Amino acid sequence: MVNEIIFLRHGIRLDVDDNKYCRHYLKRKKDIPLSHRGIIQAKETGEFLKKENVDYIFCSPFFRTMQTAQEVAEKLDKSFNIEHGFIEHLNQGWFPGYPETISKEEALSIFPNVNPDYESLVRPTYPEIDYEVDVLNRVKKTLDAIMENYDGTILVVGHWASAESGAKALMYPEPLDGFNFKMCALNKYVRSDDKWTFAYGSTEHLSEESLLN
Repeated sequence: MVNEIIFLRHGIRLDVDDNKYCRHYLKRKKDIPLSHRGIIQAKETGEFLKKENVDYIFCSPFFRTMQTAQEVAEKLDKSFNIEHGFIEHLNQGWFPGYPETISKEEALSIFPNVNPDYESLVRPTYPEIDYEVDVLNRVKKTLDAIMENYDGTILVVGHWASAESGAKALMYPEPLDGFNFKMCALNKYVRSDDKWTFAYGSTEHLSEESLLN
């Protein structure tokens, strides 16, 4: 049984720190990587998570989430699973079509800790018109599938949308109090007697120089 789920939003994006460079050199215009500070955040998060006994890592197929997951997985000596169910909100205002992401083959050539045998449990549909309905249902479906097939402590590396929606799915109908939306924030939930409770939402594991001002 899955008894703990930790949601990790990816680190700081390159466009936040250097938008001009990012837009000029970016191969996939909507798949923005981490900045140098984002990489530092991911490393610091991985170091902190050594105390959490994470059993499985799942991440969105976007480059920045895979970068974040790779740094964490290296620290924890774990593989990570690319799960499309945790992708960003497929908003028509952000994406004119289903966003292009790197292939599994390319991901394996870049990120040594990718699990080559994992097949995504959920394939999202584009577009997602209603954030509160479409994203929540998609992420809930993904979490339900994971909880049917895995045990222990799960780390989900995602986006604001997938992390928040995952927390809402666990806590419903309770309000989402204390959730930390910052980049590389950790939000932990614990299950006891089939009820999920909020353990913490924090960026205290991040150094002052890596935090987004």
